[in-house]
Order: sequence, then C-alpha cells, then structure tokens
Amino acid sequence: MGGTIHDILGPLGNASEIQLFGKVCVVGGGVGAAVAYPVARALKQAGNEITSIVGARNKDLLILRDELEEVSDHLFFTTDDGSYGYDGFVTGKLQELLDAGQTFDRVLAIGPLLMMRAVSELTRKYEIPTIVSLNTIMVDGTGMCGGCRVQVGDKTKFTCVDGPEFDGHLVDFKSIIQRNRAYKDDEICRLDAKIFDLDEAEVEESVEIFEKQRQSMPELHPTYRTHNFEEVALGFTEEQAIAEAERCLQCRRPLCVEGCPVSVKIPEFIHLIKEQKYVEAGLKIKVDNSLPMICGRVCPQSDQCEGACILLKKGQPIAIGALERFASDKLAASGIEQAAQKRLENAPKAAMVGSGPASLSCAGDLAKAGVDVTVFEAFHDFGGVLRYGIPEFRLPKAIVSQEVEELEKLGVNFVPNTLIGATFTIKDLLGERGFDSVFIGTGAGLPRFLGVPGENLIGIYSANEFLTRVNLMKAYQYPYVDTPIADLHMKTVGVFGGGNTALDSARVALRLGAKETYIIYRRSQEEMPGRKEEIEHAIAEGVKFAYLRNPLEFIGDNNGNLKALKLIKMELGEPDASKRRRPIPVPGSEYEQALDIAVIAIGNGSNPIIHKSTPEIEVNKYGNIIVDPETSETTIPGVYAGGDIVTGGATVILAMGAGRKAAASMIERFRKLGYQL
Repeated sequence: MGGTIHDILGPLGNASEIQLFGKVCVVGGGVGAAVAYPVARALKQAGNEITSIVGARNKDLLILRDELEEVSDHLFFTTDDGSYGYDGFVTGKLQELLDAGQTFDRVLAIGPLLMMRAVSELTRKYEIPTIVSLNTIMVDGTGMCGGCRVQVGDKTKFTCVDGPEFDGHLVDFKSIIQRNRAYKDDEICRLDAKIFDLDEAEVEESVEIFEKQRQSMPELHPTYRTHNFEEVALGFTEEQAIAEAERCLQCRRPLCVEGCPVSVKIPEFIHLIKEQKYVEAGLKIKVDNSLPMICGRVCPQSDQCEGACILLKKGQPIAIGALERFASDKLAASGIEQAAQKRLENAPKAAMVGSGPASLSCAGDLAKAGVDVTVFEAFHDFGGVLRYGIPEFRLPKAIVSQEVEELEKLGVNFVPNTLIGATFTIKDLLGERGFDSVFIGTGAGLPRFLGVPGENLIGIYSANEFLTRVNLMKAYQYPYVDTPIADLHMKTVGVFGGGNTALDSARVALRLGAKETYIIYRRSQEEMPGRKEEIEHAIAEGVKFAYLRNPLEFIGDNNGNLKALKLIKMELGEPDASKRRRPIPVPGSEYEQALDIAVIAIGNGSNPIIHKSTPEIEVNKYGNIIVDPETSETTIPGVYAGGDIVTGGATVILAMGAGRKAAASMIERFRKLGYQL
C-alpha cells in the first residue's frame, strides 16, 4: 500500500531562456508575480536592465514587492482599483512607458491569460519580441494526457513538454481561454463551497451571483453640482436596490455584521429589500441604528461592513451603505414610526451632554428601553458635527432634523443653548437637576493649528470655524443669507490636511466661488485618510492636490491679509506611529505660492471645559476622557463617555458604536438600582 513518496518530479517542460538581451520588461499579473520574480532575478544576474510591471486587483493582493525591488532597475505597480501605484492594468503602464519613448529588447509576460494576450497584442504593434508563460489545463503533467495542448503558429504544442514559455505573438489565446473555461462553473462551485461555507444549493446560486455587477450610485454631474449645495449622491432607484440586494449571499456567518460598529443585522434587512419589503427593512435597521439615514450617507462602509463583505474575496462587496440609505429613506417617507418602549412613571433619568452621533445613538437605545432621556446642546440646533461639520451636499440638514425628530417621537427631550460645564456642571446634573446618570459625548471640537509664522493673518480659518460659518450660519445659501465669511469669489484657497474634513472644506470653497482650491498635504495620496469616494468626488469637481508639500510660513500684506504661502517639498521615509510613511523635508526645495484664503484641517483636540468644571473626571495627556474599556464609565460612578471625546477624532459610526456601548452599561446599572427596564 505504500506509505511513502519515492520522489518529487518537476517542473517539466523547458527552462526559461536566460541570456543578455539588453533591456527586458517583465510583466507579472496576480500570482504570476511569483513566477516573474525568479526569472527577473536570473535575467538581472545575466546583465540585463530590468523593468518590472506587476499588477493586481488591489493593494492587498500585490506580492513580492520587496523582492522585485531588489532585482529591478525600474519597478512599477498597478492596481485595478487604484489603491496602490498606477490606477489601471499592467498594459496601461506599459503603454505609458512606450509612449514616453522607452524601448525594450524583450518582454516577458506571466499571469492571467487575458493579461498575457493583451500584452502580446500591445507589443506586436512595436515589434518587440514577447515571451508568455502559459498556464493551461493539466491532468497528469507528464505529457501523456494531452490536456495542456496549445496552438502556436501552425503547430500543436504541449505546455508541460514544450513549454511553458512560448512566443506570445504566435500563441492562439482564444482557443486556450475557451478550453480553460470549460470547467469554470464546477471550479467556482467547489471553491465557493470552501471559501463561503455554502451548501450545495447555495453553491449553485453563487455562480450566478458573482456574475452580477455592483450597482453604481447615481450622482449629480460635477459641472452642475460645483455651483450649488445640492446633495451629490442621489440614492438607488428601486430597480437598483433590488438588483444589489440580489447579490447578497446571505452568509451563515455574516462578517459584515461583525464589521459594523453598531451591529446592524445587515443580511436580514437586505433580504427584506430583495423581497420589496422596504419599510420592514428600514424598521429592521432602526432596531440597532438610531441614525440610519445619516449613516447611509456618511459612514465609511468600505472600512467597516463592506470591507468585511465576503464578496471582496472575488470581486466587489455589497453596496451596504447605499442599501441602508435606500431602506431608511423609504421608511422616513412612509410616515411609519418605530414603536417606542412605554416609559414607566418612575423611569430613570439620563442626561446626554452634546447632541452629536455618540449622544444621539446612546439616547436612542436608552429611550427604546424606557429611560427618560434629555439631550443638552450648546448650540441652538441639534446634531453636533452632523449639522455644523459636514456640508449640505454630503449630508442635508433636513436629514439631520428628521433623525432628531424621530428620536423626539421616541420620547427623547432636547434642550438647546445649554453649555454643560458652564450653564450646568456634571455635578449639577447628578444633583439638583435630578439625573441618575450622564453620558458625555461632546466630541473633539478644539481645532489644531499648524504652528507656523503668520497663522493669525486675516483669511486663515480652522476647518471648524470655516464649516460652522457655512453650515450653521448658512453661507451655503449665499447671497440670500448674508453670512460673515470671507468673499471667496475668484480667490485661491489652500486647505491643509488629508482627511474628510479637508476634502469637505475644499469642495465647499469651490461652491463659494473660489477660482482655485488646493489640498496641500505633506504625504502622498496613498497615505490620505479621507474616503476614496470623497477624494474621487473632489477630483471630479476640480479640486487640485499638492502632495508632498509642507507649509513653512504664511505671508501677509501691509493690512494683515494673507497673500502668499511659503512651502517646502517633502519625500517619504519609513512608516511612523500612524503606520504611514513619514514625510521628510527636501533641503533647498522651498518656494512661495500666492494664496488668498487658508483652511487648517489637521484634526482637533478635546475641549477642556468639562474637565475644568469637573476635575474628578480623569483625562489623558491629550485631554481625552479616560473610561473603563468594558463599560465606558468614567472615574465618576454613573458618568459615562464615548466618541471623539474619548478616542480623539474618528468616524460618525465609531462614535455611534461607543454611544450604544455606553447605553447598554447604563441600562445594566439602572437595573441593578432596581428599575424595571
């Protein structure tokens, strides 16, 4: 019966032709890079000048980057989604090099058949000798079955005997591709069964699902939208929503739910959309998410639920955010309200400090449990950063108002114009105001500045000030509302930072009439923390990007107005604590640029007013409130905190998750105190 393997045979076929050709371009696609690397290394050792072009669907699928860099004189990476290197296919980069006058004595292509065919067709026009390494059907690999046969010129060849390398200009790719697809459905079914943990019926269905394309969100055209503050994303039609919902595999272990900070039951509401039960889908979302219309518009789904979608293993994830928006908007339009828990006469009282996403989420969960909730807000209107920090074209104020009204219908009380820490202290709330517990969700609202000379010149704003003037003081309705903000008409505007707030500020400036608007960022686009979608919108609208630039000094005129900016060029070094490559100044690269308006969007610190009025609440060196990681309770019993005031600047959905976590702890505390919730 054996029990041992006598020997390992292979590889069969012929060795790669390694000699001095001159300039050689090695093109690797996907896992083909694993084959391209040793060939490129051998060709380099033979004295050739090596240009390597390596492509993959996205950054995470690129392999052997460091190894290829060691053996390549010139190295280029390409990704289908633009997440790293050149945005496009390997042939696009090769065409770009050829257009620039680059010449090659030989091209070697290793990767998917479609890629090798495309490379061969491109090089044929330039009469560049091109070798392809074929991966055909094989059964035994010994040359006996004939399954690996290929047509090369007028001859039939066998990959495992005569190959694997052949003249790409002579290979009949069409027949190879057709033969390789003969068992496609069976291969997909077996693979899906392993990857997705599907039963036989689900496996058969998955073949059809993977062939369906992700629906694209309809948008206002850039040339139109840059002249107004209308919402850019228009939302799915019913047809689009159903088509997208039909792509969902309904996984037995939905990783998307694990990736959602508020644990929305995503497969369940998507199934309801598929069944055209839109209102029911909206109600299902509302169980876990008190602000679904907002989340469907501004949540970074690509880094959360969609980033965990199993479909990413083979293509595009479900458009969960767009479906959430669709169902929530349908629910709001229906007028049907979520049923509230009947409040007991002796219900516990909870105070929310601030009305941002953390507080609103906490308030919603508490109200559903029957708690008497009051939200205190320093401004005259509610929503916090949702209202004053996000532009109208991304999140309409009417949507924020609707979500607040829904919470009011659940029984939440809203009190404006009340600055906790000044009007009342935390101790006042727990004492004479009669609250049993307090949640602090004030966010991180103290702006940071660059710390360079001239930063107090007229025309320089923090992003907080700039966006607050636009949002709360209604500069977006200019000229119908006279808002005290600089006249941006035909001005040059520079925005400093690379996050969503910087992108928002730049896009707002264009809508207010700026002639030119620049994002000035000290790293490259790859390191920008802003959402990919928002970067794409900014580029489409005409925002210019000055990467690898750092401000040294703001220069003013005799009246104290900003007129120019002194900059220095940067280059990227090793990754720092943020895991992004650290920018390093390039000596002697200083220059000046004319600038009329500057907006500083490099993040925020924590407003100290709560801590100063209540020093018993401990904070860290950054001024962020310290909480128990399990319960979100501060150093004062019964006082909880969450969101940016704890973590520093983060996302809306993470703040909401923190609010839900605190609400669960507060409910448990109330029950221990004897309340029947």
